[in-house]
Amino acid sequence: MGEYEAMVSYLLAYQRGGDLRRWDEFRHKIPDDLLTAWGTVLIECRRNGFVNPHVFNGEILWDQILDNGSGERRNADRCTLCERDCKRRELIDSGETKRLRILNPGYHEKPPCWDKRPSHEA
Repeated sequence: MGEYEAMVSYLLAYQRGGDLRRWDEFRHKIPDDLLTAWGTVLIECRRNGFVNPHVFNGEILWDQILDNGSGERRNADRCTLCERDCKRRELIDSGETKRLRILNPGYHEKPPCWDKRPSHEA
């Protein structure tokens, strides 16, 4: 059985637990190597707005966080969903980025860690 099929079977068993299910207890049933790989998948999917994996018709489906269309920027982007420790993340969380944008019309944010394009900064 491949990793995908194994994870489908574990998720399906977890879903069948209903209201009494507890991930902290259930996760001990999953082999460490599969749990590590699944953790990597969860982190990357969350960074891209995909959350709440669940099984339907033998496939893992995800819910997606969508923009509500208000404001000049998306409400949930790859930086606001990221859990990595970084200076850019701190500036966003503290509101400092917004303050700098308001006070300095020519302010350019540092590019995010996932953006491979050249920076506008000198």
